[in-house]
Amino acid sequence: MKSPTTWLLGILLAVVTVTFQDVLTASVKAVLPLDRVPDRLSPQGAIDVVEVRDVKDIGYYVVRDGEGADDGKLREQIASGQPWREGRDVVDAGDADWMITVQGRASQQVRITDIVPVLEGGACDKPLGGSLAHFPSQGVSDVIPLELVVDAPRPRLETYGKDGKDGKDAKPFFTGPEAKHITLNQNETEAFVVHATAETGYCRWRYRVHYEIGGTTAEMTISGPGGRPFELTARLADPSGYRKVYFPALDCVHPGAWSPGDWYEQTGPEYARARSDGKVPPCPKA
Repeated sequence: MKSPTTWLLGILLAVVTVTFQDVLTASVKAVLPLDRVPDRLSPQGAIDVVEVRDVKDIGYYVVRDGEGADDGKLREQIASGQPWREGRDVVDAGDADWMITVQGRASQQVRITDIVPVLEGGACDKPLGGSLAHFPSQGVSDVIPLELVVDAPRPRLETYGKDGKDGKDAKPFFTGPEAKHITLNQNETEAFVVHATAETGYCRWRYRVHYEIGGTTAEMTISGPGGRPFELTARLADPSGYRKVYFPALDCVHPGAWSPGDWYEQTGPEYARARSDGKVPPCPKA
């Protein structure tokens, strides 16, 4: 059995050791740059994904065949402003916008050096069929997001800059001579919008995030809402392949007075025939 003196010496040694570690850590922080200080938090837990949200509200959507896809209520729900996507398998078509919010968890600075889209199965599939709904734009957005052509041979995040909205001077965001990065201090949040486009296929992917912390490198994965892959489909080259197409009065020529709440429904072949000459057709009879 240990004597009281031995127990006392053990306790004092433990206190001195902890105190010395704290003093040493403080001294190192005073000498080394913030992003070189080792952290007690694992590098794998240095970034928290706070939210991933689909923020697209204009453009095209595909309603996949299945339950609720063609129940006779879709046009009425869209026209009345009801949550028409609930209970239906809806995929953004042509383009999509996701807002991704991340937060730094480490006591030192985290530097995101690259975000790489990783396709499920390594490639995109053929575009989805089903029914098509179109919500045309009625204004111009001032947001300049990160751009992603997801069905390109080598998809990567790019940016057009303030003067490049025509898409002619897209440059890689994280690589190249003008490479940028995203930094996160402890509890600091950063939100960015990724505008993805697809021209030829149906794509599902996640993002692999590369970052640096405390002189080491690490990786993490960002998935879409609900932990599922992000998904986006190109529109069919021939709209006659859709079961039905839903569109507002802005998409056709109305002979008389009309309301922005007026919506129309045609079969895919009817829609394709009406627009075969490239002109805006008369609105179909309700």
